Amino acid sequence: MAGWLLVLLGTAGEASLPEDSPFGWPKGGVFWGTVLVNPGFVVRYAEWFGTPEWVAYRADLPARFRLERRPERFEADERTWRCRLRMWCVTHESYRESGFDRGHMAPNFLIGTRYGPEAQRATFLLSNVAPQRPEHNRGIWERLERVEVNRFAVGTTRFWTIVGPVFGEQVPRIGEARVGVPEGFFRVMVRELPNGERQAIAFLIPQSAPADGDLRHYVQPVRAVEERVGLNFFPELPEEEQERLEREPADPAKWGLDEAWANQPPSFWGGESASGRERGDRRSREGREIR
Repeated sequence: MAGWLLVLLGTAGEASLPEDSPFGWPKGGVFWGTVLVNPGFVVRYAEWFGTPEWVAYRADLPARFRLERRPERFEADERTWRCRLRMWCVTHESYRESGFDRGHMAPNFLIGTRYGPEAQRATFLLSNVAPQRPEHNRGIWERLERVEVNRFAVGTTRFWTIVGPVFGEQVPRIGEARVGVPEGFFRVMVRELPNGERQAIAFLIPQSAPADGDLRHYVQPVRAVEERVGLNFFPELPEEEQERLEREPADPAKWGLDEAWANQPPSFWGGESASGRERGDRRSREGREIR
């Protein structure tokens, strides 16, 4: 009976995936995962960890909407089984006093300006969030998000990002909801150019990465990310093309990731960037994030 219950829980929350996909939705991964379809982005939620397993969105659309005022709080996602069963439902308070930011996977700014207010609000669901060290979230991760939208996606006909946490064998937990703390994060991007050529680039960035680290140092083969997180990306592409895109690390120069772009300084508090950080004193002691 317990086995059948786990099977039902692992499938009953699954939503129908959109037809438009990053050349097929990622395959594999954790057993107890719930697919959550939001305006502008899709989440596969890892119930065991209380974080996304992966989040995917298109970044090639032009900005069409004014960014709305940030909500004061993040919201529990009642579609997750943790919340439906009232067992370790992740809430705003789950991160309080943890020392970690509530780190967006689908960025507030990009989603809000491309897909509108409803989509922006969905980025503040805790199913789109994982614990990030403040220096990581507001430093190297914020810088990579800026490069993604301002450099990598420009001039493409199709651009998908798949992003998520990377967990170690021993997973620390925070809060009463027992949210898993990742060792780092991955970001896999695939783009189609006007001439039909497809290119992919992947990053594996540990939580310990310095805020001002050279982004080029974290470029990895897509295959290395797949092996690390147990996922298969681009499953609808022919095997030969998957092999071409995934076997070797991308050449940063082909992506325009030169010295200047790879070493842009972090925004931290000031102004508004591609990840939507806003001016203000947000204290990491309370586990707040600033995207």
